[in-house]
Order: sequence, then C-alpha cells, then structure tokens
Amino acid sequence: MFKISFYLPTEIIFRVGAVDELEERAKKLGKKALIVTGRSSTKKTGLLQRVVDLLKKAGVESFVFDKIVPNPISDHVDEAAEIVRKEKIDFIIGLGGGSPIDSAKAISITAPNEGKFWDYVPVGGGKIPEKSIPVVAIPTTHGTGTEADPFAVITNPQTKEKVGIGYRNTFPVLSLVDPEVMKTLPKDQTAYTSMDAFYHAIEAFLNVNANPYSDVLALDAMKRIVTYLPVAYENGEDMEARTNLAWASTEAGITETLTGVIANHALEHGLSGFYPEITHGLGLCITGPYLFEYIFDHAYERLAIVGREVFGVYETDDRKAGRLAIKKLRDFQEMFGLNKRLSELGVKKEDIPKMAETGYRILNGVVVVTPGNLTAKDMEEIFNRCY
Repeated sequence: MFKISFYLPTEIIFRVGAVDELEERAKKLGKKALIVTGRSSTKKTGLLQRVVDLLKKAGVESFVFDKIVPNPISDHVDEAAEIVRKEKIDFIIGLGGGSPIDSAKAISITAPNEGKFWDYVPVGGGKIPEKSIPVVAIPTTHGTGTEADPFAVITNPQTKEKVGIGYRNTFPVLSLVDPEVMKTLPKDQTAYTSMDAFYHAIEAFLNVNANPYSDVLALDAMKRIVTYLPVAYENGEDMEARTNLAWASTEAGITETLTGVIANHALEHGLSGFYPEITHGLGLCITGPYLFEYIFDHAYERLAIVGREVFGVYETDDRKAGRLAIKKLRDFQEMFGLNKRLSELGVKKEDIPKMAETGYRILNGVVVVTPGNLTAKDMEEIFNRCY
C-alpha cells in the first residue's frame, strides 16, 4: 500500500515568453532584487541584461552576483548572503541552470538568519532556518527541476561534502519556465541536463516510496527525454524539442518533491564532491546503470516497466525486460558519449573508499529509500565497477 503526502507551493508559469512575466510579478515582491547567476552564459546570451531591464521597468533596483560555478560552493553562498543583508534585498532571482537557482535558495535561508550556510546543513550545524527571502527561479537549462522543488545542492570546498538541503521555505515562490531561453544550450549541456532530468525521473520511479502520482510524471518525463533529446541535440533551435525537454525537467522536479531520488545521487555527490569538474549529469550517467545492475534483484519489476513503456521493449518476462531496459539506457547514453569510465576522467582509485563513505553519509536519506538496503561498502563496490 502506498501513502501520499505532498506540499507544492510554487507558482509555475510555463510557456514560451514566460520571462516577460517578471516585470509585472516583480512589482509585488519588493524594491530590491539580487540576481544570482553564473560567470558568463547569461551575459553572452543577453538574458541577464533582459532581466535587469525588466526589473528596472518594474521599479526594482537590481544587484548582480555572478560568481556561481557549476558545482556551487558554500563560500559563494555566504558571500552573497552578506550582500543581501547589507543592501536589504527583498527577493532573490536564480537565473541560469541548477547551480544559480540552488545557490539562490541557499542564500535565501542564510541571509535572514544568523551565521553561515553550513549552519543550516544536517552534517554541519543542523539548524532549521526559520526565516527566508522569496526566490524567483528562471531556469535556462532543462535538467535540474529545481524550479519545482525545495532542494539545493551545495559543496563545502574545505571538506568536499556535496550536500542537498530542502525545507518548506526553500521552494521558489515563482518559477518562470521559458523554453525559448534554452535554445542557446550547447550540445554537451543539452545532453548533460536532459539526462539529469532523466535520472530524477527513473530514480523516483525505483524509489521504495514511489506512488501513482509520481509514477505518472516520472514515466512521462522519461518518454519525452528519450523522444526529444536526440532532436534537440542535433538542432538546438527546434522549439518543439526544447519545450518537451523543459516540461520533462519540470515534471521530473515535481517527482523529486513527491517521492525523491535514490542512491545514484549519493554516488554522484560523492564523486563530484571530490572531483567538481565532473558535470552532475555526466556523473549520474556513469554510475546509474551500474547501480541498477547492482540492485537488479530488488528492482527488476520496475525496470521492466521502464523497458516497456520508455524504451519500447517487447518482452513479457520481467527479468529479461529489466535487463533490456539497462542495455537500452546504455545504448541511449552512447548516442551522446556519456558512457565514460571513472578512470578516463582522472579519478584516483584510492579516492573511491572516501567518496563512497562521504556520499553514503551526507545523502543517507536517499540511500535508505533505494531497493536493496545498500551499505557504504556496496557503494564502494559500485564505484569500483564504474572505474
């Protein structure tokens, strides 16, 4: 029997041209905004200036924090939080991929409370943030789903701990999902971010707490990605493909809120916490199939459904269909060069035990909802198979 309890307070506006809604919506949020973004992409595309101009028309003064890196770090969160305090910022805009939006969420709970971000992390200070500043999410990638969930992933560069946090007050108050701004994604980012969304969906589907609501969204997200990623990869201007991938990311983000991911994310966080140059989506693709093989005896019935409904497998035997699902997933990833070995990426084998222990410890909440009762030693073995 399943149990469902969910809280989804974010207003999501999903359409081509959704960014233009910012002018009218910003008027209701305050007079000062901090725009949190990456170092270059939103400047090159002109989107950052467009957002600044929309805020100006709304009578909102804007400040830009543009230091966010692909695997965002707590140092930058703390630095931006000081700006929020000093300038008395009313709301924060996360502009870009998952890194700027996650950082905006982290800043939103750090700035109005005492101390630093790590004080509000379970493996850090463990405090619960009582206050927060409203966040507006404007995603430029179709991968993280962070516009539709409360989660933020931040790395402590000193300890190499890459943690995920999520509270009731870290949901964005508003998300403007505009597929048009995703047309400029290069091929590699198109693949990485789409597969990030795919793994959100398939992990939620395999989660021991999966329910009918999340199942519908998860399967639909996977099907859209398998159908439209090859199209967008070849032609980034294809708006039908971009729109479907954007929606797949958003609905996969909702599945994270409804159900959550499993140990593949703990593995990836252990990996990119130690090797931050490895893109999150690529890391998930490396570890995912090996995890599914490792837990196969506990997950083959659900994998069989993925095989049939997502990859079109015609096989009545569940174990055979489950095996084919993993093979089809690897074949799909191969289309975009995503089946790498850890050794190819410069990972040192001697780091594997610590990577496994760290991932298991800091994301234990997603490990315990993984079929098969995994231990840190199991995760170490999976890493060894990936090597």
